[in-house]
Amino acid sequence: MTTEAKFKHILMDLMKTKPLSDINVTLLCQRAGCHRQTFYYHYQDIYDLLSAIFLNEGIPGLEDAQSPKEVIYALFNYSKKNFKFLQAVYASAARELVDDFFYSRMVGKLLPVLLEQRQFNISQDAYRLVARRYCKMVGDEFGFVFKDAGITPETFGSSMKRFIDVSLDMVLPSLAEASNKERPKRK
Repeated sequence: MTTEAKFKHILMDLMKTKPLSDINVTLLCQRAGCHRQTFYYHYQDIYDLLSAIFLNEGIPGLEDAQSPKEVIYALFNYSKKNFKFLQAVYASAARELVDDFFYSRMVGKLLPVLLEQRQFNISQDAYRLVARRYCKMVGDEFGFVFKDAGITPETFGSSMKRFIDVSLDMVLPSLAEASNKERPKRK
């Protein structure tokens, strides 16, 4: 395991039991068995390490997703598996990393899936609007749930599953209908 991977793994593991504010470079280096200089050779600070985690983090099943439901459920399953870590990040000053991670991964896969399926009778630009709006809404819901310090992985799972199912059945088609009615802005 590379030094960078070791730091990422240790931070993710620590954040399952400690808030980010209680984790410092000294603790990370003690767990990694290296000097502080080694950490600073790779990262500027702990937030830089968190950014690297989200920049390089993959979501199992996302690449193979072939429907909007599979895209959203890949993110849901990733979130259930990494619930404590994501909740801890969301409770820190780095919450925008979680928001950006969810949004970029979702829209990066959902838009091609929507364009391939052409489920709705709308233009390519309208599909872009639908994908961006839907992914923003879903990401906001994940964030809203993570904000609740009292939520458990079980209640997270049941709450988000209901939300995802309803949003796929009702919101996604409504966004497509609304996007179809919008006129492009003219300059």
